[in-house]
Amino acid sequence: MKSRLNVLHISPDFNYVCGVSKYVYLILKGLKKFEENGRLRLFFFTNGGDGLERLISIGIEPELMSFRKGLKNVFYFYKNLRHLERFCRNNEINIIHTHHRYPELLANALKSKLNIKTITTVHSLVDGYKRLSFKSDKIIAVSKAVEKNLIEKFGLSKEKIIQIYNPIDFEEYAFNDNVKPDKSLIGLPQNSKVFLFIGRWTRVKGVDILIKAFSELFNIHKELYLILITNIPEKEKSKINRICDRYLFISPQRDISYFYNICDAIILPSRVEPFPYVMLEAGLYKKIFIGADTGGIKEFIINGYNGFLFERSNYISLKEAINDVLKLSEENKIFIQSNLYQSILNLYNVSNYSDELLKIYDELNQ
Repeated sequence: MKSRLNVLHISPDFNYVCGVSKYVYLILKGLKKFEENGRLRLFFFTNGGDGLERLISIGIEPELMSFRKGLKNVFYFYKNLRHLERFCRNNEINIIHTHHRYPELLANALKSKLNIKTITTVHSLVDGYKRLSFKSDKIIAVSKAVEKNLIEKFGLSKEKIIQIYNPIDFEEYAFNDNVKPDKSLIGLPQNSKVFLFIGRWTRVKGVDILIKAFSELFNIHKELYLILITNIPEKEKSKINRICDRYLFISPQRDISYFYNICDAIILPSRVEPFPYVMLEAGLYKKIFIGADTGGIKEFIINGYNGFLFERSNYISLKEAINDVLKLSEENKIFIQSNLYQSILNLYNVSNYSDELLKIYDELNQ
């Protein structure tokens, strides 16, 4: 039997509306079976966040380390480096698996000194800091778009990259196929058309495009509502709600199954999107998905077949896609929802994905 490996995962923030956090949670959940049979011992470093109780629920006690994402912050870099070195020595860490470029830089700075192996999962389409980035022994790209970006912009060899889509886990979701959801629980008419956005309140997520499109659509479709599960600042929320009361802002939380169940469609208007969990969850809940034609969305969604695409950053194109969804016949709606669901079933589940990760860890440690 192979010896036990001590594996440390590091991700900057751990939040409910963060796709990277969802990925980290799912793979740690999947890897727990190897901790139980003595093959792995798992550790996790993070800067904090609102989703830490999700980790604790699966028996992962996060180690908090106050660090910043900015690579220019030398003061934090050396302080974090010393903290990380002590932790790795005390816990005899064999492998560090990072989920952001800053902790990857820290891990690779210690690699030779501590005789450890490093692996990073690349969750974003980035540029810059080419001399400092992606020096790990192995690199997982969450989509073909990310793999292409790493090769073209960072000069990485294809052999160093493992392209594998994010895993799914049916156990995480509460489906409601047989009971009609009660929209009145949040004050909506039962005959309302509900669209759902889940994500950080940032320009990269296209929230400005989203608000502009719906501000015009509300004048045409009186039955239309938009629910946003996001971390919007209170001042901005008040400003938007003064203009129209058909925006419903919901604080990020662990269980958002109710909102998935009551919505008619899910929208992700991101300007940059590697391979979003919101898209996968739309498929799992058999909902219509509308996404910008960028990154992993464009790679996975076939317009009119398993979802709808619109031109990135173009609110008029987004309006047209929403209107197309509103005009769908029930037959076409079921056709598109079913196709996205089938597309999702082709992905790894969490158990199979963790099996693949263990193989990668074992190969690294040889």
